[in-house]
Amino acid sequence: MNRRFARGALAALALVAIDLRAARASTPEELFAKANSSYEEGRFEEAADTYGTILKYGLKDPRVLYNLGNASFKLGRLGPAILNYERALRIDPSDLEARDNLQLARARIRDRAPEAEIPFPIAAIQGALQILAPDRMAVLFLIAWVAASALGGSFLLARTETRRQALGYLLLGGATLVLLAGLGLFVTVRMNLEPVGIVMQDRVDVRSGPAEDNTILFTVHEGTRLQLHGRREGWFQVSLPNALSGWIPSASVEAV
Repeated sequence: MNRRFARGALAALALVAIDLRAARASTPEELFAKANSSYEEGRFEEAADTYGTILKYGLKDPRVLYNLGNASFKLGRLGPAILNYERALRIDPSDLEARDNLQLARARIRDRAPEAEIPFPIAAIQGALQILAPDRMAVLFLIAWVAASALGGSFLLARTETRRQALGYLLLGGATLVLLAGLGLFVTVRMNLEPVGIVMQDRVDVRSGPAEDNTILFTVHEGTRLQLHGRREGWFQVSLPNALSGWIPSASVEAV
């Protein structure tokens, strides 16, 4: 028995070694090229599987997520398509193609929850901030801070009243820019950290509590975007933009 066990263990180790060599034979770059080729040839299932393999390497590349979204969309899988477009935009909010494709996918889902009307100035500001990643907003804040600090130093060292007055106006403007950039950074980070999820199943009942015997309040469908508020074992507390809320099984939704 011991010898058979040893030979079995050696055989298992050999198989593991073969699998590891096979896994290392393809780099993420090679897999990306292979997936792109499959997509161009219309083999969308194969392309989606290969893009998914790249993500298993631990890479969070917006190009891979965007392409996976495209392949999923071609396969009619609105949930994975919307999920991966959203993930791509969290990394690179300036990708207008991903934003356009996300809107196209959203137009095909079954749920149409009306969103609260936002005044024009606030909506315009939110739209501008959506195309700025947190790191870019942080750079803008740092530049404004350095400029304001330099103006403050120059103001303190100014020898004439005329120069101090001119620098005072510039310093006021710089301080305003710092305030706006800091506020923009805060809002941008908050938007990117907002806990949201995408429904991944064709139909999910939203219940009044985290158990199957609770009352069904309403139903959501694949691709619907939900706010995630709390979690209990096997359940998420969620809400729609129109304030409808309840609980759904955690297996039915994927967090962005």
